[in-house]
Amino acid sequence: MDVKLAEQFMLKLIEKSSEYGFEEAEASFMNSSSMSVDILNGEVSSYERSSDQGVSFRGKINGQMGTAATTEFDDDALDFLLSSALENIGVLNDEDEHFIYCDPNNSNLRYEALSPNYVKNTYNRFAEIGLDLEKRILAIDPAVKGVDYLSISCGTGPQIIINSKGLHAYRDDDSVSIYAGAHAEKDGVVKSGGYYWYGTDIDEFNAETFTKELEKRLMGKFGARSMPSGSYDIVLGNEAFISMIMTFFGNFSGYSMMKGISLLAGKEGETIAASCFTLKEDPFYEKAIYKVPFDSEGVTTRAKAFIDKGVFKTAMYNLRSAAMAGKESTGNGFKSGYKANVSASFTNLVVEPGTKNFEQLCETVDDGVYITELNGLHAGVNAISGDFSLFCEGYRIKGGKISNAVEQITISDNFYSVLKKISEVGNDLIAEPHGEGEFFCPSVIIKDISVAGDAEE
Repeated sequence: MDVKLAEQFMLKLIEKSSEYGFEEAEASFMNSSSMSVDILNGEVSSYERSSDQGVSFRGKINGQMGTAATTEFDDDALDFLLSSALENIGVLNDEDEHFIYCDPNNSNLRYEALSPNYVKNTYNRFAEIGLDLEKRILAIDPAVKGVDYLSISCGTGPQIIINSKGLHAYRDDDSVSIYAGAHAEKDGVVKSGGYYWYGTDIDEFNAETFTKELEKRLMGKFGARSMPSGSYDIVLGNEAFISMIMTFFGNFSGYSMMKGISLLAGKEGETIAASCFTLKEDPFYEKAIYKVPFDSEGVTTRAKAFIDKGVFKTAMYNLRSAAMAGKESTGNGFKSGYKANVSASFTNLVVEPGTKNFEQLCETVDDGVYITELNGLHAGVNAISGDFSLFCEGYRIKGGKISNAVEQITISDNFYSVLKKISEVGNDLIAEPHGEGEFFCPSVIIKDISVAGDAEE
């Protein structure tokens, strides 16, 4: 739908809301358009172009907030949204206060970030790149038996918020991504590995670099064996560290803390991690593709540290959880779609890098383990207590150098203890899309981790 038409519909919706008795009202519009091409066995196996858009309405009467959503944009839809939200209020008895917000100093928010390169994302271009990439992957080694998945996709879409308090906010962005995975077989042993790339300009994709990285992740797994059980210092690789933090990051939600399902409750201002560890959020991080100027409630986002040199500075608060805690929103109230409720999420997370490169981290550990993959992150963790026991893959570190690949090992510890046992933070920063933005993270050294294996030296 044309953005101007969407805005006109939303303005009419806000204006008419008073006729239904709403004291305050808000309309949100989201449009997500995407295209994807999948490659399998030398041909395009799937092509999809889709668009999902809709408007949601929130209206407040006597402290209660009614909601409704629609994909239609005519006069009947206006009455449907308003009457449905009114009916919704009739069955509510919510003790927690809800808010419709507008900062009078930031009432007109507009951030346009659509890339001029998006027009390059065509079916023919994706098919050409995908078919070439599949050939390159299959040519890595005779042991490579198949490319299990190869997908190229792009997406874009505006988000608009208009409310009765004067807020008019607009933002957009776009991206393109490539994911590929393959399997190889040697002497009856099968290994699999994958890699990804994302950006805003498909011309920046380098098939040769991509293939070399996938080769390392796939072929490097052969010859893996277990190792003796014991307590080891480990280099937790950047991707594995991202996986671990994301598994437990819900505990940084102010709402989780107030509901007693986060052990971080009451610990703001206390030391919860090693002094070398800083975890911050930067909505306009210079290396980030995604820039996020405001959240789904119209609150402007800001740079801040969740953990600053080991000290827990703040949780994530949206308007509702902030009011419950007697604080201000941190600009972390986001909706996953136009139908969804507001919950706590982040923009761009950054683990502040240190000075040592990956090789220097291994030299520091001397005799230990480099963990590249954590498996069982749903079944092997207790998200509340922080306890975990996870199957892992990686490499032995001997004499400060990467040695043989390892498998059939389990690491066990507690997330909150791990944060305090970080002794070094590397500078090998990578980025992965997460939350409303990206997660930038290096590898770290963690001291004295329990490793269970079934082999002898």
